[in-house]
Amino acid sequence: MAKTMNKVDDQASTAVVLSDEGVYQLYQNHSWLWGKNGTAFFAVKQRQFDAWTSDKGKPGYGDGMWFIPGGGKVCYRVTWRGGWGSKKSMTCFEHRQAGEVVYQRKLPNGDWYAFKDRHGKSKLRYGDYASGKMKRIKAKL
Repeated sequence: MAKTMNKVDDQASTAVVLSDEGVYQLYQNHSWLWGKNGTAFFAVKQRQFDAWTSDKGKPGYGDGMWFIPGGGKVCYRVTWRGGWGSKKSMTCFEHRQAGEVVYQRKLPNGDWYAFKDRHGKSKLRYGDYASGKMKRIKAKL
């Protein structure tokens, strides 16, 4: 596993920083599916960010905004709410591209991984897959 991570790190380190337009095209009106743990939607309208999560079986939701500060980065500033209360957070990710592959890592020092592979398979899906469940969670809290 460490060998694979080193290979991905090496590939990402030689990749070019994804342009701001490239970051925008990647996220605009797309949902980032976090498996069974949640989904986030990056709306174009007012750069709205809507998400739901089920961390350790405790449902919650977040709403806020997403933005592109430059340098291949996307960030979201969110207020998360759940049975635990509420908390504000800001999270950023960096992106680099080598050919068709887009690498991503959580800032400030997350591990690089292939966010979009050479076959076009991505962690993002066009459309809003978050807001419906987010509203149901919000109604229950």
